[in-house]
Order: sequence, then C-alpha cells, then structure tokens
Amino acid sequence: MRLDFNQRLSVLASATGLILIVSYFIALYLGLNTSPWLPEMIAGTAGFELFLFGRKRWAAFRRRRANSRGGDRG
Repeated sequence: MRLDFNQRLSVLASATGLILIVSYFIALYLGLNTSPWLPEMIAGTAGFELFLFGRKRWAAFRRRRANSRGGDRG
C-alpha cells in the first residue's frame, strides 16, 4: 500500500499521539511526576489529527456534492 505525504504524516502523528497517551497514563499510574507540557502535546497532536480528518471529510463532501450537480467544483 502506497501512502501519499499527508497520509504518512497522519500515520506518524497518530502513532506519536498514541505513544504519548500511553506514556502519560503509565506515568500517572506509577505515581511519577509528569511534565506539565505533556498533556498539551497530546492535545495538540489530537487536534492536528482532528483537523486532518475534518479536512478529508469536507473534501469528500464537496466532491460528492459537485458530482450530484454535474459541476466540476472542489
């Protein structure tokens, strides 16, 4: 399976986010001190992924809408 640049970036961000979330909850479970920036980094990664997902859904919606009207938009 070949992925384009945006798909590879999305996979990388997803993997990074999952690793950060797991490490954060393991640290909380073990009672270790966590960095104050770690939840912000997790939220930023999740926000980036939500943005990519929303952009992809919006593009699909525009394509589907343009095809139903016979136009060549989007």
